[in-house]
Amino acid sequence: MLDMVILGLVQGLTEFLPVSSTAHLIFAETFLGISRPGILLEAVLHLGTAVAAVILFWQDVRLLIGGWWATMPLRPRSEASRAYGRLAWLIVLITVITAAIGLALAGSFERMFGSLRGTALQLILTGIIILLARDRGRRTMMDARPLDALAIGAAQAAAIIPGISRSGTTIATGMWVGMRGDEAARLSFLAAIPAVTGAGLFGLKDLPLGAALGYTPMQLSVGFLVSLVSGALAIRWLLTALRRGKLAGFGVYCIVAGVIVLIGWGR
Repeated sequence: MLDMVILGLVQGLTEFLPVSSTAHLIFAETFLGISRPGILLEAVLHLGTAVAAVILFWQDVRLLIGGWWATMPLRPRSEASRAYGRLAWLIVLITVITAAIGLALAGSFERMFGSLRGTALQLILTGIIILLARDRGRRTMMDARPLDALAIGAAQAAAIIPGISRSGTTIATGMWVGMRGDEAARLSFLAAIPAVTGAGLFGLKDLPLGAALGYTPMQLSVGFLVSLVSGALAIRWLLTALRRGKLAGFGVYCIVAGVIVLIGWGR
């Protein structure tokens, strides 16, 4: 139970921060000596953070659903519903690109979860990506274009690789195409909801393996709830940091953490 609390905190605090939650989960599981039932633990904990994003961004989620429904034939449309409907379809495009690449390379991605050294190297790469990002844009997420969605979808798919931060790469990509940092983060979080939920549901295929290793529904529920609460806190913290233009520190952290793991425990 204590292990699940620790993993829930690790997942919740790192899923939306640009530091790769998957890398930190792999590090934590390795250092705690936890037997990994496939990707079940990651799946349950990711579902917790997906729910956290839905709760915190419920107003946007509600408007996106309403806007998407308004795009159906013969539905009445307001200016606001048209704008959110357009954004909803862009998020669908991001999700489709992520899913297509993820499913095509699922076997290769899943094998990468067993390499601590490879995860550390990818975390260093995440740090470099974050350091190269510059918050000089003026566009909001409502100004996103199809080409932006293609780029963000590809970045989100690359983040299936353990050690590559989903939020880090998608926020950096949003900034590179001209969005403000906080607006790139909002789009990143909203696009994360279907992607993280889908990945979490896919990982539940390992429930029988988890049961065989002794993981109980209560333990998994505790991990889910802890990741939900800590994920909500992390989202608020990151949005505040981005408004203040403080993103580079996360990049430095990723590089330092990756180097420490390589030197101390890499294999």
